[in-house]
Amino acid sequence: MTGVQYHSPRNDLPGSLKLGRSIVREAAAAGADLVLFPEMWSTGYALPIDLTQATRLDGPWVDGFRDAAADLGVGVAITLLADNPTGPTNTTLVIGRRGEDILRHDKVHTLRFDAEAALTAGTRFETAEFDGVQLGVMTCFDREFPESARELMLAGAEVVLVPNATAWNSVRAHQLEARAFENMIAIASVNYPGDGWGQSSAYSPIVFDPRGRPLDPLVGKADAHPQLVPFRFDMAAIRDWRAREVWGASHRRPEAYRRHAH
Repeated sequence: MTGVQYHSPRNDLPGSLKLGRSIVREAAAAGADLVLFPEMWSTGYALPIDLTQATRLDGPWVDGFRDAAADLGVGVAITLLADNPTGPTNTTLVIGRRGEDILRHDKVHTLRFDAEAALTAGTRFETAEFDGVQLGVMTCFDREFPESARELMLAGAEVVLVPNATAWNSVRAHQLEARAFENMIAIASVNYPGDGWGQSSAYSPIVFDPRGRPLDPLVGKADAHPQLVPFRFDMAAIRDWRAREVWGASHRRPEAYRRHAH
């Protein structure tokens, strides 16, 4: 997998498509199987959000990435301000190697108190298969709620993609470490570059060696500069870990958990 830690042209759909397609070509040439873009690449997450920049999922902007995926035989997780009949959404669309839509995630935990007040929130966390691996998505603020990763784990996710547009620090990194560990999922997180930003990173759920000694879950991490960030997960080792260890769903006691309607 390759993370895209580059700036996108702000509120420039032709520009973000052109640059995005060139990045997909570069990543594919370097051997990427899936190319993951940061949050709302279509607009560069320009603030305030300009709703006139919302683009349709069946329109030419997304079709440009579908065509690139099919031409190059690579998966693409593209992010956009999407135009929908029910209102604009902050959407991640995972496109398969043949240019087919595999998974759509509308950001559930929108910043409704601030920048994303006019957006329509998603209502579910779902998974889909890519190259035999079950993928899910948490978009930026989604990752700050333990329920997001837990819902994806319960839905069968093995790898969770996290597109971001946020300042980055050790607290947010530790959040992702915890989400990976407690749910026995691998996590790949990408962000826009910049001072105090960047630091796209990936985490393994494998946190102890066979003798019980702690391991660093960090698989890879970028600095703050623009770059492509390769991540590689050992899925055989992760699946073995999930099959024999005690976290994730293996010893849950849902009958003891209180359920609140609000």
